[in-house]
Amino acid sequence: MRTPNGRALGRLLAVLAAASLFAVGCGDNGDSAEPADEPTATAASQDAPDSTEASDSTEADSDPEPSSTDDDASGTDRIVIGAISTLDGPFAALGDFSMHGVKLALLEYGGTLDGTATRDGVSGASVAGIPIELVIEGSDATPDVAVEATRKMVEQDGANIVVGPLSGDEGLALKDYVRELPHVTLVNGTSASQDLTLRDPADNVFRFGGDGAMWTFGVGTYAYEELGYRRIATVAEDYSYPYDQVGAVLTEFCALGGTVAERIWVPLGTQDYSSFVAQIPGDVDAVFFAMGGTDAINFVKQYDEFTGQAIPLIAGPTAVDQSVLSELGSRAEGLISSGPVVDDSGLAEFDAFAEYLHSVFPGQTPNIFNVYYYVATKSALQALEEVDGDISDDSRAFQAALAQQSWVTPIGPVSLDDNRQAVVDMYLRRVESGAQGTIETLPKVNATLGFDRDDYIAQGSFSRENPSCG
Repeated sequence: MRTPNGRALGRLLAVLAAASLFAVGCGDNGDSAEPADEPTATAASQDAPDSTEASDSTEADSDPEPSSTDDDASGTDRIVIGAISTLDGPFAALGDFSMHGVKLALLEYGGTLDGTATRDGVSGASVAGIPIELVIEGSDATPDVAVEATRKMVEQDGANIVVGPLSGDEGLALKDYVRELPHVTLVNGTSASQDLTLRDPADNVFRFGGDGAMWTFGVGTYAYEELGYRRIATVAEDYSYPYDQVGAVLTEFCALGGTVAERIWVPLGTQDYSSFVAQIPGDVDAVFFAMGGTDAINFVKQYDEFTGQAIPLIAGPTAVDQSVLSELGSRAEGLISSGPVVDDSGLAEFDAFAEYLHSVFPGQTPNIFNVYYYVATKSALQALEEVDGDISDDSRAFQAALAQQSWVTPIGPVSLDDNRQAVVDMYLRRVESGAQGTIETLPKVNATLGFDRDDYIAQGSFSRENPSCG
């Protein structure tokens, strides 16, 4: 990994503090904790339960004492992991990637793929001799569909742990649902709404990746100081995750003296962007766009048709995810963004994950979705190991172990703060030769971007109009 530019990071935090929006805090949140271990992606058999565990399980099954169940001595006979992602709608391709991440983690625990289709499961995985059952459900990025799919997994399929969802508003809806089910553990996939964990957190909701604001950390400052932009417009999808991306960029950009000429919000799944592109003022220095999947691809193509690329673009993190870059081709060259995944991090864990992913799902490369769902599932499995797979106490010990997970993931070290939100590295990036190249590594970014937690929360949730900016 490249050495972080401490001077640039310090300048960013100092400038933001000078804006008098809120006081700067240390933002430690457990940053000093040393990783408990440094697992890397390996062949499935390496992390699978050993033959001693299998033998113990066999002996237990042959016990002559009568039993009404097949329970292990722990009181848990099986663990059901429900995985949910957008397998329908505009983000369907991203849902496919996320399921790859879930399955890779389970393969490391002795599992085998049931098939090559996205909804095909994994058989044979176990923790401490207790079998793991995978249930997969899809949504279309809307909260109601996500809740109904999760309700089915929990109430009909018996899911103890839910990994997901993918989209911002879906995460907020699932938090409200599982809050009333403390024995069910929600381990977030890529839902990046700040308020999943920052405000009114639920004790049984965990996020091992950044939120939308964290994912855009550093972009506003780079645009102002390095690119010389002073007046920008924003175009973003109209829901919580893009609100956080735009909010973080404007918090930095406007604190330095920049202004936003227009904030344009588009419905999810828009096909025709012409009326929205027409709203972009012609005198702005650049346009920040926050979209993902086919929406990002369609927007850029239509933006170019109407503007002739006369106004530079700055990208949100999922707008230049590797899954989008492959479709945009050379048009993406030079786009600036920030985010959790970069191709040249130099991390051995990243390289091992990339090789492992390609070996199981040929042609696939690391992106936010397969990496984050892998990290979420692997974190849950590691916590289950620590409690010997025993969730018979309504998962209290498991959830306590999950909150203490600290390890080196394929995209860097992760630990959780008191709200069970990850503290993670981010990367300021530029697209070069079709891949994300590191401009600077931003270490241990927390949920309040380095600001005092109380003051940061007091400014209110990012929204269509918040933060204010001239």
